Parts: sequence; C-alpha cells; structure tokens
Amino acid sequence: MASNDDTKAPTQNGPNRRDMLKGVSVGAAAVALSAAAATPAEAQAVSAMPESPYGGGPSTGLQFPPYYRPTKYVRSRNNYFPTSETIGPDEMRISFIGSCPVPPRRDQAGTCIMVELGNGDRFFFDFGPGCVKNILAMGVPMQEINDIFLTHLHIDHYHDLSYLVPFAAWAGRWKQPLRVNGPSGRTPELGTKGMVAGMKQMLKWHLEAFDMFPIGDGYEIEVNEFDFRDDNGVCYDKDGVVIRH
Repeated sequence: MASNDDTKAPTQNGPNRRDMLKGVSVGAAAVALSAAAATPAEAQAVSAMPESPYGGGPSTGLQFPPYYRPTKYVRSRNNYFPTSETIGPDEMRISFIGSCPVPPRRDQAGTCIMVELGNGDRFFFDFGPGCVKNILAMGVPMQEINDIFLTHLHIDHYHDLSYLVPFAAWAGRWKQPLRVNGPSGRTPELGTKGMVAGMKQMLKWHLEAFDMFPIGDGYEIEVNEFDFRDDNGVCYDKDGVVIRH
C-alpha cells in the first residue's frame, strides 16, 4: 500500500533545508573574507565617517550635543517640578503664569510672567486675573509674592492686585510693603499711583474688616512710577539686576 508520508524521502526538484543552510554559511563566510581583505585605504575611509553630534542609534535614545544639553541644575528636560530645581548663578527661569486677556477661560489666567534668578530674586511682570492661583501652584507662598512690574494699566494686566493686597497681609506678609512698579499716565490719575490709590479706595471696606487681624505693614504699597515717555529707562537697579521699561 502506498504511503502518504513524503517526509522520509527528500524531493529531487529543488534544494532541501540542509543545502540551503550550507549556502547561507558559505555566503556569510564569503562576506567575512571580503571584509577582512579590505585594503588599509578602504578601512581608513570607513573609520573616517563623521559621527552624528546627536549620538543615538537603536535603543539608545536621542542624545544632544553639549551646547544643547541642559545645565546640571535641571532635573528633567521634559517636566518641571516646582521647588525641586535649583537655578544656577548665571541662569534665570521664566514661567508664563497666564496669557489670556478675554474672554476668561477656566484653564487660563490673565497676563503674568514670573522671572526667577539664581541669586534668589523673583519678579512678576504684569498681574492679570487668576494669576495668583497659578503662582501658588508653582510653589510660591502668597506672602512672598512681591516686586510686581506693570507694563500698562489695562485691567487684564493687574486685576489680581486687588486680591493680593488684602489676603497676602492676612496670610502673613506683615513686615514689608508690596512693591509695585508701573508707568505714569498722561494725567496723574491715569498713572500707576492713581490706579493704586483708586484700588485701595475700592478695597476700603475689606481692608477695614480685616484690620482686626495682625496686619502690620501688610497693607502698605510702595509705588515706583516711571515716566512712560522715557523709552528704555531703568526702573530697577539692585544687587546687579537691572530692569528697563
């Protein structure tokens, strides 16, 4: 009776698996011999191929050249963890706290930029509505918010001052005034001093109601009003830090 098992006798119509493996082995040996037989000039040409400054390669991840790498003070290139990173003596950290004028959005605050320096200084450029909550989320206590610079007096650039003044004093900023820097106006009432005086009048009921707490000098506001016509003038010069308007 004929058998259906054809695995015992290899077919004669083509190479079997053993022959194919032999062919692969011979081919690999030939490639190795040809590589070994390369002339010194050819070998030198191969070794002289320029290397990518980014490094990389399979499973190695992207590497940056030295001039792109972060400083030793940065813990992560991808994430910022508040209060976890030291700023180098020659560095500054610039954080956009908010940049939305109108309409208000749940996930966005009014214009405010926080600048932190390696010497420990911290400045705020504009102070729009909703910025205080984001500043607190950055790990800065309310009583340490100070040195605010206003570019102009549209309300989306200073609105949270009216929130900061009473509550920062109530939260413990008792021994130093709030320092506000801003432009003058075409008339006195249109300048930063006029705005602050009007804001304190608006807050009068609140300030007197909270005066029962230990406020100290927390309600004091030191206004540095610079001439808006003085383009590129110096509005701050202290401890080696110069700010121009």
